[in-house]
Amino acid sequence: MRLSPTTSQTKAQSSLFNGIWLNWEALSQSERVYATGIVLIPLWWLWGWSYLLFLLALGVLAYEYHHQGKIELNRPHPLVLFLFTHSAYGIIAKIVYGSFHPGAAFSTKDFTGTFNDIIAPAILIWYIQTKRIRVRPQVVGWAFSVVVVLMLLFWVVIFFGWKEAEYNPSRSIFGFLTGKSSTFVIGAGNTNYLRPYRTEDSSIAGFARYFFFFHGPESLAVVLGFVNLLALDLKNRVWSFLLLTAGVFLLLLSGTRSAWLALTFVMVIRFLLTTGKVWGFRFICGLIAIVAFFTLCLPPVTNLILDTANNSAKATSDYRGDSTEVRGEIYRRTIQEIQNSSNIQFLFGFVEEGEGVLPGYEPAKVGTHSLYLGTLLYRRGVIGAAIFAGYWLSLIHWLYQTRVGRPLSRLLFFLILTLSFCVMAFESTIMPITLIAVGMGEHQPNQLKQRKNLSAVI
Repeated sequence: MRLSPTTSQTKAQSSLFNGIWLNWEALSQSERVYATGIVLIPLWWLWGWSYLLFLLALGVLAYEYHHQGKIELNRPHPLVLFLFTHSAYGIIAKIVYGSFHPGAAFSTKDFTGTFNDIIAPAILIWYIQTKRIRVRPQVVGWAFSVVVVLMLLFWVVIFFGWKEAEYNPSRSIFGFLTGKSSTFVIGAGNTNYLRPYRTEDSSIAGFARYFFFFHGPESLAVVLGFVNLLALDLKNRVWSFLLLTAGVFLLLLSGTRSAWLALTFVMVIRFLLTTGKVWGFRFICGLIAIVAFFTLCLPPVTNLILDTANNSAKATSDYRGDSTEVRGEIYRRTIQEIQNSSNIQFLFGFVEEGEGVLPGYEPAKVGTHSLYLGTLLYRRGVIGAAIFAGYWLSLIHWLYQTRVGRPLSRLLFFLILTLSFCVMAFESTIMPITLIAVGMGEHQPNQLKQRKNLSAVI
């Protein structure tokens, strides 16, 4: 359906909320789809999240063709081209590698996985940029608030009702349809089973390690990092405080140490940016000078800070000692393999993950647990790493160029990811959050007149 400019202006001017509920009539079609998609996250989890972006991209293109009679897209931005190149490079490398290693031949699953994880998001970003879609941060914040409340209620049931007991995970709908075993084993695929928490790991205060409606604790941490930054951009201070408090608590339950540290660092940067905007650059310089004086020039304060930092680092390392030691061994052996690689392997990568470093634990392999070191340098080589760097820098540059009318959280979130990628792989929730961030922003006055296709489906 199409909305006239007059109708669009009326909707934009009407109240966004009816009490604690969104005013559905005040939303654009894009905002309705964004809000619905986020609120339905528990259902995506029950389904198994499998090929969701693939299906969404097909749905968008089919909808566009059905209503417009054609699929009309602008010239793709460099970040979209880099994503297409990155996916093509991965497919070609896998095919060439499979020709020399029959046991690792390129399969249909490899292609559909690449389409879902990279190509489909690239198409959706291209579509969002072409249609100049903007979804107000309040709409995204409200939808994620619903999901956060559902996670808190789920935690109450798990902790107080189930007592964090051991369990055999049920199959997801996708796992059931594909005939997966009813008994879960490690390595059977997170999309095939419903695992809201893991008892063999611990988070804060001895709690089990939670990931609720997502594939793993790192995937949950990615979402909550975005939610916590978005909470700071909400103008309603009560709402902002409650969402931030709940988000931080859930992030601690994930037990993802890199996310804690990265979020803390980025929040300090946000404080400096927002304070500097109000009080000026001189105030920030003076504040930094005062802090530096007290921390570096007064021995009692310096010793206290150093002791606290050392104790915190040791506590963080000992938090899951086996994880720290295993990761250290993974990184050490990955670096060693890269150093000893041939010129061909150094340029094009090893393609596949290396041997395991912890007997009986399948995920602990050489070339894992780090996007930069493992996924890119080890498995994709220097060329693959350069292609991904082109995409990542283009994305951040575009986010900065289009910052007017956009929340600060949109750009700072990618700083969290940039820091976390040192010890985190490219999690399944990164692309969905990227799609949300790319489309998030306040409606511009001239946009209401220029947008001819307010019936965009994302």
